[in-house]
Amino acid sequence: MLQRTLGLYQQVINLNPGQTVRDLQVNVYITESSDIKSLFVPELKVSNEIETDEKENKIVNITRPSGNKAIIHYSPNVDDQEKVGGHCFEGQFIVKYDVDRVHSCGQVLIDEGYFVHFYAPDGLDPLRKLVVFVLDLSGSMSGRKLTQLKQAMTAILDELREGDYFSIVDFSDSVTVHNLDSPSESVVIAPDHSRLHPYNNTFPTSLEVQTAYPANKDYVNKAKQIISKMTDRSVTNIYDALKTAVQVSHKAYEKIRNELKDKNEEALEPMIMFLTDGEPTVGITNLGSIRSMVRELNIPRIPIYSLGFGYGADMNFLKKLSQENGAFGKKIYEASDAALQLRNFYKLISSPLLSNVTFTYIPSQVDSNSVTKKDFRSLSDGSELIVAGKLLLNDGELETDIHSIASNGTTSCTVQGSKIPVDKTEVGDTVVPVEDKKVYGSLERLWAYLTVKQLLDQQDLLDEDTKGNESSKLKEAALNLALKYKFVTPLTSLIVVKPNETDAITEFEEDSSGHDGLPVPIHSVRPSGIIAASAIFPG
Repeated sequence: MLQRTLGLYQQVINLNPGQTVRDLQVNVYITESSDIKSLFVPELKVSNEIETDEKENKIVNITRPSGNKAIIHYSPNVDDQEKVGGHCFEGQFIVKYDVDRVHSCGQVLIDEGYFVHFYAPDGLDPLRKLVVFVLDLSGSMSGRKLTQLKQAMTAILDELREGDYFSIVDFSDSVTVHNLDSPSESVVIAPDHSRLHPYNNTFPTSLEVQTAYPANKDYVNKAKQIISKMTDRSVTNIYDALKTAVQVSHKAYEKIRNELKDKNEEALEPMIMFLTDGEPTVGITNLGSIRSMVRELNIPRIPIYSLGFGYGADMNFLKKLSQENGAFGKKIYEASDAALQLRNFYKLISSPLLSNVTFTYIPSQVDSNSVTKKDFRSLSDGSELIVAGKLLLNDGELETDIHSIASNGTTSCTVQGSKIPVDKTEVGDTVVPVEDKKVYGSLERLWAYLTVKQLLDQQDLLDEDTKGNESSKLKEAALNLALKYKFVTPLTSLIVVKPNETDAITEFEEDSSGHDGLPVPIHSVRPSGIIAASAIFPG
């Protein structure tokens, strides 16, 4: 499934024939229900590092049969391939685009008894936000990583908007909440090895004076000075850092909300941006205990976005921590572009447009047990919310109400579903044999994909001591759907068919299709359309 990120959908095709190819062709066919805009194909990506200035691929041919369709043809000759990677041609062919959004409440598509609602409103002002930055200064952050963190934070502070609020917390063995007015009076919290419960230690009284600062030029400059003087210290006290950040966030949120309420401006989106490069080594170190204690303390939920910097960070722990607290985690790779990776992550979350978004469907129209996640903590600019489900009647009507909080207060809207069948046949000139007699509709497959993903996420978040039967039920449901719709998941395997051979490598079935050298389309389904891509590597 293509996910909208920073305002664009992105189809990535990995090309790795291991050599130059005499007649290499890549064809991408896009069909949308709305007009396509911002279509861009950059030069082949040959490294994992982020490029700040992407150049257009000059040897790509793009044709537009209609406003909602596009055909991208890429056929580099041997000389073109050698310019990219010498005699070992490889890289990523990427297509980026967006669609026109004429429906302010999103678009609901209906096909063969399934619906998909995608929601990415335009023209909204961002919510003012409260950001608590929690930065790891343990000894392993020394050298280039700390330099890159400083570079990224300096740029991120400049991107805070007038009206935002922020706080800076750093940690190693102890935790420091920085006082921007008087740095020497910053509060330092030492690790407490005897602490067994998050409420056994009260919040230091001095922190109640000022826990967050307005993002004006004066305070941003003060914060930059503090960031520039940061040095790595010793061990890693993750629990106390998270506990302090949650307490700072909640206290600042209450205080600022009360101030804004007096001005009739209550909309405020709080968030915690937590960065670490290692595992806990002091204080509470059991990862399961840290998760459960933070979960108990962080009520009502303030999103905790986690960044694992380098190979020492436990991404499994960080992703679970974030998921349980209404956010997501991401790995930052140790490379020359790490500062840019950090900045790009911040861009994903820096412009919340809506908070507490809820989709409501009429019970007589939908199978309520089939509907995917429909309550979302927030919607950021450039992203998209997707809800899918089954209709009670194949050709039934569907009405959706959306409730949320915007910059100007509580908002709601209603949208009607549209029966727009997705084109299932137009995937170019090549016809690929289909093994299954049953061809599932694109909306049905998208519903199944979202359902499998959510079942696996639910199973993954279960505590080890409480998994039992619940875990087995979730796994079984996910596995059955994955097998039915031929999804590759952690529970299933990819079928690999060698050219001119019929034996398949798989854990759960045998394949006998034998594609005989035909180009195999890669289907990436969007709620409103379909993309098919094929790459041809002749012998």
